[in-house]
Amino acid sequence: VHNIKTTLHAFLVWVSKREPGVNVPQFPEIKFELGWRNVISLEDQDRVLDEVRRLTQNVNRKIWLGIYLLATYPKVRPIELINVREMDIDLNLRLITIRHNKERKPKLLAITEEDADLIKQFPRGLPHLYFFRHERGQHAGKRFGKDLLYEYWKRACANVGIEGVDLYGGTK
Repeated sequence: VHNIKTTLHAFLVWVSKREPGVNVPQFPEIKFELGWRNVISLEDQDRVLDEVRRLTQNVNRKIWLGIYLLATYPKVRPIELINVREMDIDLNLRLITIRHNKERKPKLLAITEEDADLIKQFPRGLPHLYFFRHERGQHAGKRFGKDLLYEYWKRACANVGIEGVDLYGGTK
């Protein structure tokens, strides 16, 4: 309700700037509290990551890598990670440039030497290609969908008996 009210108010303010004489009515204050995400222990996180690795080893190993990187580097959001392109990864400097993010300005993610070595195991593509892309099938070459990592996270959680923990809460 709060989000709808805010959107409607912003629209009416825009209309009032374009059309003189249009008055924006007073809107009621809507109080709300954001919910908390469920989190898990590092041991449980490792169990889920191991299960994701098992589930994806014959599908696309970058699914596991994406979830692993989210768990290792908590300042990166899932949608930011899947928007990384090949040209955004500098393995010599061990930096990943996150260009598409909530802050709307590039942020640099310094990765460990071990994680750089992990990334080196994957064949590199043309600079403009997404790093997290499908390897084969009808979607070959296309970027992972926004829910792909989440779906494998949830499947792995179910397989190891963990409930109520989404990808974001489980990797932060």
